[in-house]
Amino acid sequence: MGCRAVTEPPEKITLAVMPWPASTPIYVAYENGYFRNEGLDVSLESYTTGHLALDAMLSGNADLATASDASIARAAMEGDEFLIIATIAEVKRPIQIIARKDRGITVPGDLRGKTIGLDTNSAAAYFLHAYMTTSYIGDTEYRTVDLPDGRIVDALLNGQVDAVATWAPYTHILKKGLGDNAISFSDRDLYTLTWNVTATRESVRANPERVAKLLRAILRADRFSRDHPEAAKAICSKHMGADAPLYEGEWPDYGFNTLLDESLILVLEDEARWMVSDGIGGRKELPNFVSYVYTPGLRSVRPEAVTIAGE
Repeated sequence: MGCRAVTEPPEKITLAVMPWPASTPIYVAYENGYFRNEGLDVSLESYTTGHLALDAMLSGNADLATASDASIARAAMEGDEFLIIATIAEVKRPIQIIARKDRGITVPGDLRGKTIGLDTNSAAAYFLHAYMTTSYIGDTEYRTVDLPDGRIVDALLNGQVDAVATWAPYTHILKKGLGDNAISFSDRDLYTLTWNVTATRESVRANPERVAKLLRAILRADRFSRDHPEAAKAICSKHMGADAPLYEGEWPDYGFNTLLDESLILVLEDEARWMVSDGIGGRKELPNFVSYVYTPGLRSVRPEAVTIAGE
């Protein structure tokens, strides 16, 4: 009697993800069955920001999480332990300042003395600091209001604040809502945001093959997103709950390429220096960010994508 092959059931994992265009490779791998092809049964849990997704992973409510470099730097400054397993997207113009013209704002200098809303735990805080600094506006020359959990839109539309610093799809919703009363400020060359997949150190060490499987699926999604942008946008729209035209103009700003690049360390260090100067996180010295990077997983499936030492 012949032996019958035994098929292993797919491994169940939970991925905490923020719904925005940079998460497209995750959504494509999910919808196109790439995760399941690798033997992974992935459940996606949505969070309004990357730092909330990261918090969910750190508290044991998810196995992996997507997060920006700024959220990663802040968590490291607060002493949290985790690993970056890959950057899955780079965004050239991730944050915009949307302001109300009826508050006398027509050029960047008009932001002096104004009240600006943002999620202070997000990458918007770092971008706002950098943008205002390059506009010769000191930190004491404007007021910020913390607006987490998607409260950005109502606050600006209702006039609670003069301007906000935020990302897609909120940028598009605000421009549409304010119409001719909206003006936006951004700088494509000021800050390139990296969108990363993270995991706890314990889970990576206990199951390195799972990391390799996940990354193989995301690499397939990268290729699909580049080769079939309209289909990728449709998949992203489904998970964002927003029509693709809402972020059509910004789609070229999103680069889908899974890697671990040395530039990530430089950005994390810059953000950490700013946090030290502002007393954020409680640490007085920079963390060793190289120790927060796990390279063997990506090196095993795409070695040329790794240009950083890492763990």
